[in-house]
Amino acid sequence: MMDSLRHSKKSEDVHTQDDKSLQHMSSNQAEAEVGQATVAVAPEAGLSIGNILKGHSAHNLTPFEKKAALINAELDKFGMGRYQWCIWFLCGFGYFLDLAWSQGVGLIASAIYQEMGVSDPNKADIYSCANAGLALGAFTFGILVDVIGRRWAFNLTCLITSVFGLILAAPKDNYGAICAIYFLASLGLGGNIPIDATIALEFLPQNRRFLVSLLSLWQPIGVVFATAIAYGTAARPKWRCNANYPACSTGQRPCCTSDSNMGWRYTLIILGGVTLVVFFLRYFVFTFRESPKFLLSRGKEAEAIEVLHKIAKFNRAPPPILTVAHLAAVDETSSLSTDELEASGRPLSSMETLRRVLKNTVNSFKHLKALFTNKLQVFIFVLLAIAYMGDYWSFNLAGQFLPLILLRNEVNASGSVSETYLHYIAIYTPGILGAIIAMASVQLPLVGRKWSLVFSALCQGLAMAMYTQVTNVAGYVGLNAFEYIMQTYFNAVLYASAPELFDTAYRGSASGMLSCLGRIAGIVAPFAGANLLASQSSGILWLGAGGIWLSAITMIFLPVEMRDRQMF
Repeated sequence: MMDSLRHSKKSEDVHTQDDKSLQHMSSNQAEAEVGQATVAVAPEAGLSIGNILKGHSAHNLTPFEKKAALINAELDKFGMGRYQWCIWFLCGFGYFLDLAWSQGVGLIASAIYQEMGVSDPNKADIYSCANAGLALGAFTFGILVDVIGRRWAFNLTCLITSVFGLILAAPKDNYGAICAIYFLASLGLGGNIPIDATIALEFLPQNRRFLVSLLSLWQPIGVVFATAIAYGTAARPKWRCNANYPACSTGQRPCCTSDSNMGWRYTLIILGGVTLVVFFLRYFVFTFRESPKFLLSRGKEAEAIEVLHKIAKFNRAPPPILTVAHLAAVDETSSLSTDELEASGRPLSSMETLRRVLKNTVNSFKHLKALFTNKLQVFIFVLLAIAYMGDYWSFNLAGQFLPLILLRNEVNASGSVSETYLHYIAIYTPGILGAIIAMASVQLPLVGRKWSLVFSALCQGLAMAMYTQVTNVAGYVGLNAFEYIMQTYFNAVLYASAPELFDTAYRGSASGMLSCLGRIAGIVAPFAGANLLASQSSGILWLGAGGIWLSAITMIFLPVEMRDRQMF
């Protein structure tokens, strides 16, 4: 997790003895090695107002964090090698898929409604199912990544999304089936960002962690890609029903048949195929190694060292000097539970095997206890939960009600099909700039993660409030682009910073729960906005701005600034 370790050139001096001598060192010598491996530790700093505002709160290092510092030192020596760049791109593809699917389904929804005769009260069902799947997926895979490991969760999210995404193109005249299948596809999508950010952070060198913020540039790329695909398929007249045709279920003729409305199916097939390619790259082309820090948190120290050697070989770099002797020296006086290590010399009975399996299953979730028993961690989790909920609250209110409010103000942003799609590209492409700004600002002295979050959230809320003054299409597109830049800026820092603030043992779980809470807030937000919409008020925009401004205020009290600190 976070401590008061500072990056310096001392991290280069991790070990001064050769591998052979390390095998025979005494415990005192090993302790000395550990002392040399860690960067100077600042005194423990509690949750005082001064420490909170300065981001200086910290605690003394645990034995695990001291071992993780040794792992960090070896990863730092690898630098941004071939393995690290592969990880960065493959995690970026996860970000890409997150918004590509959301944008793609949003653009083809009207074709689905027309073909299947979906009534107005039921049109939101597909989005409700998607949000429920995203929330459940974030929570489930967030927990699983700390239980079964990063490797399997990393691959399962894409596999689930690709399989159900392709099946999503199959139903005919069955809107309920489409909603159900999209829910299942969203389970995989929901776990993408919490898992991908966690994995990238655990493999990148400490002085390159800012590149995790840059992962968010893949989200606007995903939106633009999905827009282009939908424009070339679902929006083409040859693959889209006449807009005036009713659904065939009404009995009227001519009607919107599935054969004349294949465009939206082609969109889903392409998105599903791209997702399948990402899974193929992750599982078959690239050999993903389990995170050394995860293995360390599970007591598998020899396996963690082995992974470091395999990464060094892939990078064509010198092998790591770190050995099990170094790790053993950190907590030589402590002993692990021997329940799992006892050898009785006889085979276990079926009942004994069942008891052991059940016990191991329960023990797998004990890592969550540490998250809620550490005062500093609980404080950080609550603050981040408010930030996530405010962010998703604001985003969903703007997405669902902004077009309606603009129409009431006589700003009709919809024109021809080509104009509409050009507006999407003009609005979302600049989001790439938001990720680049995030990458730069988190490294700035006196700014870092904390004040980047505060500034971007304030600007995002300001953009939403300014929508009340929009009077023309150019103003709508320009202000929407600015709002999306700030939204990407905020999310880039938030998604990268949240996992940094938690220990390896429950990093994925914490990130997944935070994402889940944000998704839930996004589900609830439209119901709150509907009442204001009925009153013919622009108060929805202020409600959305208030949500993200609450996130900004909350981040002022974030007690830890991770710039120049090691992450464990």
